Amino acid sequence: MTRALRLGGGPVWRLGWTALVVALLGAVGVFHVWSRTRVLTAGYALGELQKEHVTLTSEHDRLRIEVETMRSPAVLEKIARTRLGMAPPAPGAVSAAGPHIALAGEGGKGVNRVKHRPGPAEPSRTRTATGILVAGRTPPGR
Repeated sequence: MTRALRLGGGPVWRLGWTALVVALLGAVGVFHVWSRTRVLTAGYALGELQKEHVTLTSEHDRLRIEVETMRSPAVLEKIARTRLGMAPPAPGAVSAAGPHIALAGEGGKGVNRVKHRPGPAEPSRTRTATGILVAGRTPPGR
């Protein structure tokens, strides 16, 4: 027997072995290229997400500062006067109610023991002189 036959085969065996090694190396190469492409794609996506995170963080900080600025009493007063047309009440227009507790049997006496007529549970609807139906409180004396 020749030496090639004793080791397990001849030229066919070597050709099969070489084809197997080349196929394995090719598969490893294709896998390497595929995995490298995936890593690069993920890296680009990560970079975009990091840029978006920085943008959103700075926007969040800016909005937080704006909210804190809007909460200051000076800014609130300025907005109330300019945008909403609000003004402080005229002197004497506001009267403070005392800490009077209504007692049973007082006959409907309210603040400062002045008797108040009980109002309706819902606003009444009245007709004006022109016949228009208006919702609101019943005028005094009715």
